Amino acid sequence: MEYRQGPSISISFLILSILVLVLSTFGSSPDSPEVIVMNSYVPFEFRAMSGLEASDFKTAFEDSARSDHIVAFFQNPDTRPLTLAFFEKLTGDYGIASAILEACAERDVPPALAFALAYEESGFDPKAFNRNPSSIDRGVFQLNSSSFPDLSITDFYDVGTNVRLGVAHLAFCLKQGGNDVAALAVYNAGLGRVSKGGTPRRTLDYIYKITGNRERLEALFEAQVVARHSDSASLAQAQADSFGAN
Repeated sequence: MEYRQGPSISISFLILSILVLVLSTFGSSPDSPEVIVMNSYVPFEFRAMSGLEASDFKTAFEDSARSDHIVAFFQNPDTRPLTLAFFEKLTGDYGIASAILEACAERDVPPALAFALAYEESGFDPKAFNRNPSSIDRGVFQLNSSSFPDLSITDFYDVGTNVRLGVAHLAFCLKQGGNDVAALAVYNAGLGRVSKGGTPRRTLDYIYKITGNRERLEALFEAQVVARHSDSASLAQAQADSFGAN
């Protein structure tokens, strides 16, 4: 995987600041306030940089909660075609778009996060290939041969299989990390490396690009799908009301 020049120090610190908004279950008692607020993992050096009290973490997470219109529109039969068309244009492939949306719905994974991740990993190329020193990453979600040793070459490059396993692995990372940023760190560097405080700088760059693309993707969906659908629905309702008045 090729990494371009990363963000500025201030942006990297912002990512670190987001990472400290999760608390480690390692070394904490089950009844501690930290565990009650958020059951998740973050490296010690990130926690040490935070000046937040335990109660502040809960407030920060509640304030950052977002409504996922992509999920709502995909699950609604009336707006599902609009959603599929939007992501088909984004990916250039209806099969990839449909597979990611279906897998996200099944695993309760934010679709914008999954699409942003797949774009960074492979550019939505089902034949993407990246050789590491001791393993190979393949397919849309760049599944690693060491992480999936029993998967055949055919399955690695099968869109349905690759997407299903990639989103399932992202769901696992979200559960382990507790939030999107920590999950991306685990997806990229591995849980073992992150838990030992060995998250590399390139992983911070990776997180920065994916979270930025996720935000842009959600904004684009709001503008091109949600807003236009709302305008059309309002117009249709106005026409119906006008017809009824006559």
